[in-house]
Amino acid sequence: MSDRNSQTKNIAYRVVTEDMKSLGLRKNPNILTYPVGEWFYLPKSQIVPGNCDYGGIWVCKRLSSAKALYKYMKEKYAVKTRVFKALFDKDLYSNSYRTKTNGVKLLEEILFDNNI
Repeated sequence: MSDRNSQTKNIAYRVVTEDMKSLGLRKNPNILTYPVGEWFYLPKSQIVPGNCDYGGIWVCKRLSSAKALYKYMKEKYAVKTRVFKALFDKDLYSNSYRTKTNGVKLLEEILFDNNI
């Protein structure tokens, strides 16, 4: 998907650890490290469409959902996180607050421990 087309319809928010890794929630052993400013895609062999936790990259649809996850990680696990505005590629599954996708591009950091 081109950045131009996705800038309006595929905006989301990605919560990562301080060192840019996935959170590992629900005992997910597949911890990924995300670059900023470039697309990151899962290999096709690891993509599993549908609502299972494995097989995709989860992004929050709204900033409020990302802030809630940020707060949850800090209060429940004492883990500092960072929130990025992001673009996402294919919609593999969506519910009311998040989308599962095959690829993300982290654009700009909008929330981190020093500014909440």
